[in-house]
Amino acid sequence: MGRVYRLVGIVVVSVVAALSVNSQVTTDQSKDPATTTNQTTTRDYVFPTSHERFKRYVKSTVGPFALARTAASAGIAQWRDSPEEWGQGSKGYGKRFASGMGQNAIQHTVQYGLDEAFGLDTGFERSKREGFFLRFKDALIQNVTSRTKSGNRVISAPRLAGVYTGAIVARETWYPDRYSYKDGLRSGTTTLLTGFGLNLVREFVFNW
Repeated sequence: MGRVYRLVGIVVVSVVAALSVNSQVTTDQSKDPATTTNQTTTRDYVFPTSHERFKRYVKSTVGPFALARTAASAGIAQWRDSPEEWGQGSKGYGKRFASGMGQNAIQHTVQYGLDEAFGLDTGFERSKREGFFLRFKDALIQNVTSRTKSGNRVISAPRLAGVYTGAIVARETWYPDRYSYKDGLRSGTTTLLTGFGLNLVREFVFNW
């Protein structure tokens, strides 16, 4: 029962934190547009339709790349025997794969829901600017920002809430009892840092 209370508290705190960040960003924009994360608005930016946003959500949750990434992560966890309580063999790998899919589903569901609530676009888009360093910068910044309907970039409350909620919920529910929200925070940070590298791959190698 204690884990349930902690889980509910974590979800509530995540949502409240996301609302607070979004409220602060909105206030800052109304005072001085130049203080937003993105100093300029992309003139040719078009906010995606609801159908495009939902399609992206499904693809991020159960699409080919999501499945491949989860399979690879489960393989690494299997090699590291983490968690060791899940054992080895096909049964152990199945648990790790299902766990990864569950965490990913929670992450993107939270992100999608907050995107819809705040009217934000947290999707990845290749840079339209010329030059390696400009594209490098654009790729990295997209990992921690979202676009408003006008095209301005703001700190991404949906992405941060999604990443950490998914990781913490997993550790507080189906993981062995020795895991806690602290392990979820570490896992969420790892996921966030990995996102920077993935964005560079999407920018310079191939996008999915």
